[in-house]
Amino acid sequence: MALYVSSIVPHSSPLGLENFALQGVGRTDVGIQRTQNEDAFYVDDALGLYLVCDGMGGHASGQVASDLAVRTIVHAMKTGDPPPAMGQDPLVAAMLAANASVYHRAQIDQRCHGMGTTAVGLRVEDDLLHVCHCGDSRAYLLRHGTLTQLTRDHSLANLYEERPDLVGQLGPATSNVIIRAIGLDANVDIDHRTVAMEHGDVILLCCDGLTDLVADWMIREIMTSGESLEVVADNLVRSANANGGSDNITVVVVSVFDENLMISHSGIAAPPY
Repeated sequence: MALYVSSIVPHSSPLGLENFALQGVGRTDVGIQRTQNEDAFYVDDALGLYLVCDGMGGHASGQVASDLAVRTIVHAMKTGDPPPAMGQDPLVAAMLAANASVYHRAQIDQRCHGMGTTAVGLRVEDDLLHVCHCGDSRAYLLRHGTLTQLTRDHSLANLYEERPDLVGQLGPATSNVIIRAIGLDANVDIDHRTVAMEHGDVILLCCDGLTDLVADWMIREIMTSGESLEVVADNLVRSANANGGSDNITVVVVSVFDENLMISHSGIAAPPY
């Protein structure tokens, strides 16, 4: 099981709003039934960037896709290259760059033909959270004890729900069939939404290795347990493995709180969940 915990870094708003501090913790685990981990994640409090990618296309190529997507997104966010189009969110531009990189690699490397990866990311800007995703990796928000799914899976089941006229035309809508992912086609759409931060928010980014095996009510129970971010992340992974661990499991848990309420004479106080 891998772990990356970055330090707590404040994000100030130029509008005189709260000074928010964020702390992220990531875990990834191969699961019980797989032999190789095709997931990748990234946690960077200083940059205000958090990512989870779930690769697909076979043992080697799935791992290549998720790793290449994360590296491309991080590079784009750090350098601004490629620059976002007019009115385009930087994280959307970075994910589109990842799509181009993964697709190109799949075209030139026969071993990687048909590979792709889901992607869900969180970008912090002043008092706003920018959530971007492609595929069925998810983002959840825990606020005041209520767990809300911020993303909607790009699945065949959801497409049939939105377009009843298409039901059955694209095959059976099993839960693991997705219709959109990074790298499968030369062009892809990235969903983007913003959420205003509040003191005490906790955001979860995760792959379907968690959500296929752990119900939302149990995810909420674990996230509201009062444990540290590290223990919460561990327990989410353990819960998926306890229910069969049929896939790789990756989670990133991010806590948001007003730095003025977390600093005391003894140092950093515990995040308020």
